Amino acid sequence: MIGWITTWDIRCGIATYSAFLSREFDEEVTILCQKGEGEKGSKDVIPCWERDTNDFSGILSQISILGIEKIIIQHQPGLLRFSYLNELLLTLSRMEIKVIITMHNTRDRSLVFPSKRIEKAIEGLRTVSTVMVHSNADVENLSALGIKANVTMIPHGIYPPPSEDTEGLELSGKTIATFGFLLPHKGQVELIEAFARLEGWDSLLLLCAVREGTGKTLDKCKRLITKHGLENRVQIITEFLDDEVAVKTLAGCDLLVFPYQNTKESASGAVRMGVASGAPLAVTPIPIFDDIEGAIRLPGTSVDDIVKGIQAIDESQMDASKKAIVKLRDSLQWSEVANRLQALF
Repeated sequence: MIGWITTWDIRCGIATYSAFLSREFDEEVTILCQKGEGEKGSKDVIPCWERDTNDFSGILSQISILGIEKIIIQHQPGLLRFSYLNELLLTLSRMEIKVIITMHNTRDRSLVFPSKRIEKAIEGLRTVSTVMVHSNADVENLSALGIKANVTMIPHGIYPPPSEDTEGLELSGKTIATFGFLLPHKGQVELIEAFARLEGWDSLLLLCAVREGTGKTLDKCKRLITKHGLENRVQIITEFLDDEVAVKTLAGCDLLVFPYQNTKESASGAVRMGVASGAPLAVTPIPIFDDIEGAIRLPGTSVDDIVKGIQAIDESQMDASKKAIVKLRDSLQWSEVANRLQALF
């Protein structure tokens, strides 16, 4: 049996990642998830830990009760600061538990809270069987910290393409779209500003669900839409759509744009929904998109750069991007990623 430490059943990229990946495993998996958020315990899903605490009694108790000898940890420093992670990994090592940890952020360098710096977890990370990362940049980041021998790069999985029976949302004319939670670093504000200056496009669709911390960004987007008189051309869908409906809608768009401004995350689950759609992609030139082969790189992150980049895209580039994105999607289905991860055990 594999114990899988992760968020679960909440609006969270790691929870979605774990849901898709864990169900492709041949071996029995028990989810050891967070308490108090979307909590739906069952035989295979056991809420037993809380965010950002070094009280691991619930996790350790379940390991003992269930006789778990193998653990997969989905780590993001917002869930568990690196100093606490170090404690957990050293404890599991003393218990002779085989551990694979997926690092969803290897770049955190908090200046205010030393305990949140990745350096605080070096000792523990050296004890695990495998440190799994999603990009070559992550490999380099860990190598600079002296963590090399147990590091493996396995790209983030891609959601399956939509079925023919799925109906997407209705689109209007030649459409640009983006997808992902409505947050300042995702660049939705900049994209609306850019769209107001673009010629030859009929509509802009933002499939951008809201969560804690999105209120000010939503207000900014609404003000911009009104300021530029785009009420009939820009649509923001803040509902958390079913995955297939979202992918099907994106598949019907002419161009998907992911205008991220900055982020310390190692991989984007949102852009992989775009890849699943098979539509042409344009992204800002930041490390989180380095592994998206076939994406058109915009010249920068500013509104001017987004305008300039989109205006320069011609039909041949769109066709080439579409072909490369479909190829990437087919090579990184969840079953393939699960097979590679299981082989590490």
